[in-house]
Amino acid sequence: MSHRPTPPAPLKPAGLSHPCEVQVPLRPNDFDWAGHLNNSVYPQLLETGRWEWGLAHGADLRHSPLVAVVLRLQLDYLRTVEWDPVGRLVVRTSLADRSPYSFTLAQDVVEPGGTPVARGLVRLGLVDRHTKRVHRADLESLLGPTGTVA
Repeated sequence: MSHRPTPPAPLKPAGLSHPCEVQVPLRPNDFDWAGHLNNSVYPQLLETGRWEWGLAHGADLRHSPLVAVVLRLQLDYLRTVEWDPVGRLVVRTSLADRSPYSFTLAQDVVEPGGTPVARGLVRLGLVDRHTKRVHRADLESLLGPTGTVA
């Protein structure tokens, strides 16, 4: 009797709490005159992590009428990143909390060896790009049956 493996189930919101990791290359202009990664670069790193998290879970908002907007950003700088114009950092993103009209992502920025350099919490809401009206942050409807945006 042949035993066929079961195909993977579509992603469900319960699986969204698993971290998604992405390596982000650093650019020479990301560093300030003192040779440290500029504080303004960290929110950009978090945004890259959020996009990768969404894409990894089937939520591609590039062609959606919905736009994710930052409602709150909490960012703790833990350690200085020294000058390395060809260096990389890893951004880990996972679902931390959800409510009817927003969801919160926990994000860590770490060196490739695993040392944390920053930690963020970002609360996001959804807005219709055409009407500018607030949309329910219903992750079940955001992810369609095939893992794409509904």
